[in-house]
Amino acid sequence: MNALERTVGPGLVSLLSTSDPAAGSRSEPCLRRHWCELALAPLAESVTEARRFAGDTVAGWGLDASVAQCVQLVLSELVTNAVRHSLGQRTGFEIRLRIVYTPGVLAIGVSDPHPGTPVLRPVSLTQTHGRGLLLVDAYCDEWTVLPGADGGKQVCAFWALPAAPLAPGHST
Repeated sequence: MNALERTVGPGLVSLLSTSDPAAGSRSEPCLRRHWCELALAPLAESVTEARRFAGDTVAGWGLDASVAQCVQLVLSELVTNAVRHSLGQRTGFEIRLRIVYTPGVLAIGVSDPHPGTPVLRPVSLTQTHGRGLLLVDAYCDEWTVLPGADGGKQVCAFWALPAAPLAPGHST
């Protein structure tokens, strides 16, 4: 068991990388599960779609609005990076977003086919980009990069939350 699995649990890390043929729906059944997934095109508009999906999902699970805002900010950075670094790669690919919640931990994973590993860089006052991972690092409790099955990667972010139950009518 690695350090990440000790922190957030092996089951949660596993849920970020398994697939479900019923995933990708924005419908109510998605909110009844403890995870949701969305496929995104490698387009700038996908950032807005990912933010909306995450906000709806987190709210549907009955989590605090401040949690949703942090998730949306981190997700914006991760999807933006996936779009930016996937441009010019092979055609016909997609970016996959997964949101997983178990009482006590919320996790997101953004997968793309680009083989490069994101690196947290020192802040430069002269650069106009490159601060996204600093925001990710500041707004989540932990983040990591997992290898993807297609040679790409999945960038994951985790939040420790009070172990409160899901909203009425929702179960894990």
